[in-house]
Amino acid sequence: MTLPGTDTLIIEQPWGALRHLLGTRYRSDVYDGHGGLVASVSERKLLGPLRKLLRATAFSGRTKFDLVVADRGRQVLLIRKGAGKPPTQVTWPNGAAVGAVRHEGHGAYGLLDPAGQRLCLLHEVASFSPGAITKRDGRRVRRDVLNIRPGTPDPVRSLAIAAAVAYDIVRGVGTNHTSGGGFDFPTLT
Repeated sequence: MTLPGTDTLIIEQPWGALRHLLGTRYRSDVYDGHGGLVASVSERKLLGPLRKLLRATAFSGRTKFDLVVADRGRQVLLIRKGAGKPPTQVTWPNGAAVGAVRHEGHGAYGLLDPAGQRLCLLHEVASFSPGAITKRDGRRVRRDVLNIRPGTPDPVRSLAIAAAVAYDIVRGVGTNHTSGGGFDFPTLT
């Protein structure tokens, strides 16, 4: 199981004007429902100059992403998206495919098996609330909340977690929140 012991995950990303407009590296922290840190999400490799430049523009969501979800330094999931708009691939640290997540439009996200067949939609196994701005340790963060239906089996559970922790990648925004037409205004709490 990917992140055992909790069905509620709180995903937080740094949020501020400069980070929001100029950030080029994807980073978030994942907490359980009680506020305990359970994982961090970060890029696995350094960005080259061209990709860094593209990430600061409206093309950010169409660049390649190679993320790792790590629990206290131990890799739990690898999340990769190629250039353009392909499905986001999810693998175990040993390279075995978990499946993929595909943005299907109008807020629907398909969870796919390794062969590309839809297992279900994200909203059928979890509720996801993106975009609340709040503070943690005196810093502003964007807080997304994922509530997975208790008893959801793998690989669906791991795909739902991947969809939530890489939400901006899966939905095609990337790191530049002004892409996709208009400013990405989160809800204030």
